[in-house]
Amino acid sequence: MKVDARFTEGLALFDEKEYYECHEIIEALWLETPKNDPTRDLYKGVIQAAAALYQLERGILSGAAGLYRSAKIYLKPYEPSALGADVKAIVNLMDERFKPWISKNIGKKP
Repeated sequence: MKVDARFTEGLALFDEKEYYECHEIIEALWLETPKNDPTRDLYKGVIQAAAALYQLERGILSGAAGLYRSAKIYLKPYEPSALGADVKAIVNLMDERFKPWISKNIGKKP
């Protein structure tokens, strides 16, 4: 399957911690992707992962936590990797970044 250049660009931005820009580029691709396309949920998972990390950096924990949860749900079927994305690494990064929040909110799943 041919990988859209925008997805590759978005992943590079994610790796550079440019989460807002990653979100914007992949969201444009997601909006153009037919609902029955099997890559659509992968795109959505990466979009939500980027948005979760962006919100976390900005200190918007309630929004970040919801995006973190939904990103993990969308990404799970694509682990360990898909379309050049190291999905497992994305999930691991989110888990690591959210760990301090989780430990402060024991009993409250993010």
